[in-house]
Amino acid sequence: MAFRYPVSLELAGRRCVVIGGGSIAEDKIGPLLDAGGLVTVVGRPVTEGIQRLAAEAHLQLVERPYADGDLEHAFLAIAATDDTRLNGEIFSEAERRGVLLNAVDDIDHCHFSVPAVVRRDDFVLAVSTGGKAPALAKRLRMRLADQFGPEYGTLVNLLGEARTEAIADREGDFASWAGRWQAALDNDLVGLVRRGRAHEAKRVVLRALRGETPEPQPGRVWIVGAGPGDPGLLTVRGREALFAADVVVYDRLVAAELIDGTEAVYVGKRAGDHAVPQPDINKLLVELAREGKRVVRLKGGDPFVFGRGSEEAEALAAEGIEFEVVPGPSSAMAALAYAGIPVTDRRFASSVAVVTGHCSPDKTVDWRALATAVDTIVVLMGLANIAHIVDELIEGGRSPSTPAAVIQDGTLPTQRVVDSDLGHLGDAVAAAGIASPAILVIGEVVQLRERIDWFPLDIPVEVQAAQAAPVSSATADTRRSTSS
Repeated sequence: MAFRYPVSLELAGRRCVVIGGGSIAEDKIGPLLDAGGLVTVVGRPVTEGIQRLAAEAHLQLVERPYADGDLEHAFLAIAATDDTRLNGEIFSEAERRGVLLNAVDDIDHCHFSVPAVVRRDDFVLAVSTGGKAPALAKRLRMRLADQFGPEYGTLVNLLGEARTEAIADREGDFASWAGRWQAALDNDLVGLVRRGRAHEAKRVVLRALRGETPEPQPGRVWIVGAGPGDPGLLTVRGREALFAADVVVYDRLVAAELIDGTEAVYVGKRAGDHAVPQPDINKLLVELAREGKRVVRLKGGDPFVFGRGSEEAEALAAEGIEFEVVPGPSSAMAALAYAGIPVTDRRFASSVAVVTGHCSPDKTVDWRALATAVDTIVVLMGLANIAHIVDELIEGGRSPSTPAAVIQDGTLPTQRVVDSDLGHLGDAVAAAGIASPAILVIGEVVQLRERIDWFPLDIPVEVQAAQAAPVSSATADTRRSTSS
């Protein structure tokens, strides 16, 4: 089977003909004009948008049906009709005149297909399915548009400028030149552009292309929230940080696939078992950054929701280390959503409190005061203290009949949810054998789970196994000693 050859066409100053006057034809005109094409539209009736473009002299409009000869002197044509017989006639003329033709949703009468495009100046991403599934191509385009913002257009422009300036000084063969380009792109150029430092990015590229010794680059740390377990919940910005990272310092319950192939340091903690104390983690981040490394501190949930991310940020700021905080979905929201429990609902709850079930010795939650202060109470890390929490909430005035639930392994295929009421929650959890990590939720919103429980979906067993395996110190590809 022969595949289509992907190309980008130069249309500036070339005649491009669009047959048809409807909304589909109008959609095709804009990209042709953007590419500098001299556009003629043949069709009747035509949309107001096409009429306006003609009135503004952006295109030539011929208001009549297609006739043989309309493709004379054309370089490219688009048949935006729903008439396959007519498309066949247009295709015959295109063949005879050597004109490239695309017939919308009529693959048999096409010389080429038009991809779904993400354009950031000269940075262009094109997704094509060979005309077989344009809806899929459009959906992928939307995802790519979210991932590749305007900074990529700026980056391509500065790379072009650097190439022009450096090519005059080019030495060595093609392989060495290509190697210098790879060395240039190994830097976090997108990050520099995002932070308004495009000139610095260009300087880094020029030094690499000229074979000069790179300037020592200061280390940088991203404090990234990975979400509660499902690796698909990691944000686009979080994935970009991981892609740029030299080393990942990660917590327990982080999905293994997120750190695959990167130097990794495990510093996971659980209640009562801090294998690496927090001050040592802070020190490690500073040391790695001072070595000039790009470091991702990958944390479960959101780094600023009971994640001690603020302590790490303070430590970095105190040492003058550049850092960025990348928020992630907190388990307090995401795990409940996966369990079919909204934290608020205009019928049942307009307020919510997220609290930790265990605190430092000098800070404890006033459960009795909290009992009736808010509609929904979400308790993280509270499984070990569930009996005390339940008793205190009831003593504080919360009804024992209040709907309640406990969610284990939230967002993972191994997720389990126990429904109960507040008064019997402890017994229900014990009977079900629920273990940490687990989240407690108390409030009328829990009753909605009966109607909107949706997870887990039908997932193949092998995929479930892969997703359910959080990375641990034993599964990391590379370990680094955390001792000083």
